[in-house]
This record gives sequence, structure tokens and C-alpha cells, in this order.
Amino acid sequence: MKEKYKNLLFKIKNKLAANGWWLFLFLILLFFHCARLPNSDEGVVINGAWNLINHRQLYVDFFEFIPPGSFYLIFWFWKIFGAHYFIANFLAIIIVFLSSIGIHKITQTISKNKFTCFFPLIFIITSVYWPIINHNVFNIFFVIWAVYFFLKGLSDYSKNNFIISGLLSGLSILFLQQKGIVLLLALSSFLIISFIKEKKYSLLKLNFYFLAFSFLPLLLLLKWPLKILYENLIIFPLFTYIEVNKTPFYLFAFFLAVLFLMIWVLRKEKSKKIWLLIYVQFFLLLSVLPLPDFYHISLILFPLYSILSVYLEKIKSFNLAKNSIYSIIILLAILVIVYPAIIVACCQPFFYLAKNDKLISYIKDNCPGQYLYAGPFIPDVYFETRKLNPTPYSFLITNQQTKEQFLEAKKILEKYKPTCAVLNYNIVAKFNYNKNNPVDNYILNNYKKVFQENNTYVYRILPADL
Repeated sequence: MKEKYKNLLFKIKNKLAANGWWLFLFLILLFFHCARLPNSDEGVVINGAWNLINHRQLYVDFFEFIPPGSFYLIFWFWKIFGAHYFIANFLAIIIVFLSSIGIHKITQTISKNKFTCFFPLIFIITSVYWPIINHNVFNIFFVIWAVYFFLKGLSDYSKNNFIISGLLSGLSILFLQQKGIVLLLALSSFLIISFIKEKKYSLLKLNFYFLAFSFLPLLLLLKWPLKILYENLIIFPLFTYIEVNKTPFYLFAFFLAVLFLMIWVLRKEKSKKIWLLIYVQFFLLLSVLPLPDFYHISLILFPLYSILSVYLEKIKSFNLAKNSIYSIIILLAILVIVYPAIIVACCQPFFYLAKNDKLISYIKDNCPGQYLYAGPFIPDVYFETRKLNPTPYSFLITNQQTKEQFLEAKKILEKYKPTCAVLNYNIVAKFNYNKNNPVDNYILNNYKKVFQENNTYVYRILPADL
């Protein structure tokens, strides 16, 4: 009886310790994401949801080249709780937190090491650098949990796990098309390769369930004409996104090398789950080739975090010299990926509220009317000022948006004549933005500079143009 009591007490203590750890991680997220700082990447999704709140139809009344998931997710929460920034921000925090739990669950499927709970911490620390109200963050939540249920399916060959994984994979496409499609191909092809090796026809049946249910969420896209979806979600990003977002491949090459190092160390492992994670990690690295920067790469490294538990156990058996080299490489990789977050954590003004900005206050007090133009890439200004962009474009970047789109935007500005235009060229300097375009020429010729805050300028329409 005493032994039973001791075991129960031990389990309760472990449970309390685990819950305390997760509470600590959640508080880290809250603390580092409580600031309300201007952010153009968050602004894209927030402005899309703001347009939906104002009865504008996605892909028809306003242009976007990402899938509808993020816009509608925030829109639905706003419909329930009200259109407030902190609602969208808290939703994003919950999504990041649940993603970290998913990473822990994935790690536990391949290792029972008591230190596995520390790997989600890496994910949470790197999130300090991210704009979390973003389609990339929402997408990775579905990717992580799709992989988890797929791993569960490899354990018990239950069709239910593959059905859930398929549904989550399909949902991931609704938030970010290329990463969702890459995940779908990776998981499905893994089952096909497994069938070829093992000759188990049950694997083909499970693959059928996985694929069939992955297409169910995509039926929601039938709300729009296929021609519009094809042009907005496939053709436009395929031929414009890479051109503007050219980024060196150093970081990509570094983490690809780390992955190959892990493959070498774990080459004798027989676990199908470990090789699935390696396989998925390779595909996810390929998915960020259009923009292999810190943000996009740090989001997709969760398979490496999970494999790390097995890797660390493996190198324990190596001699001191080898163990030290392999440990230093991993420590360097962790430092590389958390470095931007450390910089942000040291510099960010916490508890800052953008609604108190002089810029936003000035616009609200001095720019009457329903419409405002904010560009080239500051879409967060629309929601902050509770105004609408008369053009269909939340941002216009030369070499990405077409000449026809710039001309269309100029004609609409001429028609609606918003009282004010807000410009910040500093944000788009990295894109080699060309100011000599129809929109900027129209504004600079017909509006007068009346206010400045840092690198952002407010222009007011000249009386003769009213």
C-alpha cells in the first residue's frame, strides 16, 4: 500500500512539474509577443481580415496571392470577439504554443528521454523573431500536427490517424500553398516508398485514405472561380515572388549540412519514424528555397529538433573527440537559429502599443474619409487607422506587382482621391524598389508632405485635386 501511495505521489509531482513547465513556456510567449509594434508582414493578414469585416470579397474585391485560411481564421475570431488586434495576437500565441506541444508529442514518438520537453523551448525562443500573426505561422501548426498523426499511423497502421493527418495536410494548403503541397507530397511518397520496400498492400490503402481526406478541405476553394485561384495562387507567386525576394542560400546550405550530419550519425537506425522525420525535414527545407531567410527556415526545423533527442543519445557512445565535435556543431546550429531572437529580445520595447503612435493619431485626426493609401508595403496602417485601401492591393512592390496592377491602382486613386497617402520607402529598400512608377508619381505630384514620424511620411491631397 505504501508503494502504491509513493507511485501515485511521484506521478502527481511529475504531472505538476510538467504543467508548470508548459505554463512557463506559455508565459514566455505572452511576454515576448505582448508588444504591438508596426509590422508589414502581420499587416498583410490583418488587412485581409479587415477587408472581410468590411464586406469585401477575397480575390474579387481585393488581391492576394496567399490562400484564404489566415484571413478567414482571424475574420471568424473577430466576428465572435470583435475586431481587435489583441484577439488576433492572442490567437497567434495560442497557435505557436499548440505547435510547440505538437513538437513535444512528435519527439516522444521516437524518444522517451526526459529532456525532450526542452526541444519545444528552441521553437518558442525562435518565435520571438517572428511576426506571428502570419500565414507561415498558422500553416506550420497544421504541418506539425499532420506529421504527428502520420507518425502515430506508422505505429498502429490505424486508418483514423492517416485520415486526421490527411485532413490537417489539406488544411495546411489553405494557409500556405507551396509548403502544404510539399508536405502532402512528402508524406504520400513516403508511404509509396514503404510499399515498394515492404510489399504491404495495406500501405497503399492507407495512402488512399490519407490523400482522399487531404483533398476534402480544398473543396472550400470552390467558393471562387478556378481561373482566379490559378492566376492569384499559382501563376502570380511562381513568376514574381522569387524575383523580389532574392536571398543568399548560406543558411539553407548550413542546415542542409546539419541534416546530412544527422543522417550520417543515425544511418544505422531502423526506426521508420526517424527516417520519416528526416525525409520530411528535407522536403520542408526545399519548400523555403524561394526565400531561405531566418524566419522561414526557423519555422520548419521542428523535425530536426525532434531527431535531436535520438542524435544526442547516439553520440554518447562516441569517443570524447568525436562526441565533442558533433556536440559543438549542434550547439552552433542552435545558436545560429536563435541569434535573431536574442537580438530582438534585447532591443524590443515590451508592452508597447502602436495605437498610441503619433503617426496613427495624426492620421485619425487629420485624414477624414473612409479611404487611405498606405504604401509601398505598410498594410498594417489600414487596420490601425480603421480605414480602407481604395485599391485592391494591400501592398505594391515594383518587380513583384505588374505594370498593369500599378496602372490600375493609379486610376482608382484618381477616382477616389483619398485625403491622405502614407509612404515609407525604407521598408522596401531591400527589394530595390523603383519610385518611378504610376502610383508614386501620382501621389508625389498631387499630394503635399504634411507629417513625418521616423521614416514614414503622411501626404495630404492638394486642394486643387479635391
